[in-house]
Amino acid sequence: MTGGVPTEFPGVTPQLTVPDTDMAVQFYREAFGADELLHNRGPDGRVMHCELLVNGGRLLLHDEFPENGHRSPQSLGGTAVTLHLYVADVDGSFATAVSAGAEALMPPTDAFWGDRYAIIRDPFGHRWSLATQHEDLSTAELEERADRWADATDHRPRRSGHLP
Repeated sequence: MTGGVPTEFPGVTPQLTVPDTDMAVQFYREAFGADELLHNRGPDGRVMHCELLVNGGRLLLHDEFPENGHRSPQSLGGTAVTLHLYVADVDGSFATAVSAGAEALMPPTDAFWGDRYAIIRDPFGHRWSLATQHEDLSTAELEERADRWADATDHRPRRSGHLP
């Protein structure tokens, strides 16, 4: 531990509410090669805390506890959050996730920012973007490509001097 921060949790750690943690663990294992590190159940049998290791990062899961305001995207009718995961082979990872039960929202494509990029929704309503970086662009190159993309597709609003 350094300054009160556990070494295994160095940055932001997503914590997902799912309707069935046991099913979610199985999906994340099949789709992303997750390793389960910890699994705790409460007195009523619901999973209070589960830790997975996915590509070297921690992912926390727990069952719904609507009485405490913890509901899954399925219960809420969707999510405004996308979890991003860099992988060695986005095409293979996309195919594996879809075969494990994810919904394909955007098939792998070469994106202007230098990544091969795809989007899925897992069976529990969480949206994931998957990417493999093919080019390491400077800020100037990235802004130029973003402008060309916006001009070609007529997406608005335009940037105002920098990328968000």
